[in-house]
Amino acid sequence: MSEALLAQVLDRLNAMDGTLRLLVEGQERLEREQIAIRQEQEEIRKEQQEIRKEQQEIRLEQQRLRQEQDSLRAGQKELHGIVAALLHRQDETDAKLEALAADVHHLHQEFASLKQTVDRLEQKMDSRYEQLAAQIEDIKLDLNFIAHRTVDNERIIYKLKEMLFR
Repeated sequence: MSEALLAQVLDRLNAMDGTLRLLVEGQERLEREQIAIRQEQEEIRKEQQEIRKEQQEIRLEQQRLRQEQDSLRAGQKELHGIVAALLHRQDETDAKLEALAADVHHLHQEFASLKQTVDRLEQKMDSRYEQLAAQIEDIKLDLNFIAHRTVDNERIIYKLKEMLFR
């Protein structure tokens, strides 16, 4: 009878050894996955820093463009004053008027060209802003997913530890 009991104990120990081996392998796999997740989180953090840097650059560019617009507006007001003075002096001389009118026309073309350039830059900024907003939203969703995944993994580890030490 003691040999049968020893055989049962040995079978039971072998079964426990197999279960323990499976638990250890599962734990190791979970640890590797957790390391991979941490590496991904670090990469996401680096990407976020790059995005913040790009946003700062965009803000500086916007500020520069606003200053440029203010300068253009001031120039435009000045041009309107010149045109008004030219119209007032029209009676004095036709030759001067023609020369000044040509200058005004040239300046108007330059202003229109600058305005088109500003419009294109604004469109590019709007497009980049939308892209950044979409990327930030994607990063938020990814971080949320990782957080939930980490909680789930910790719950599984906890359950495995509970089962192991029972």
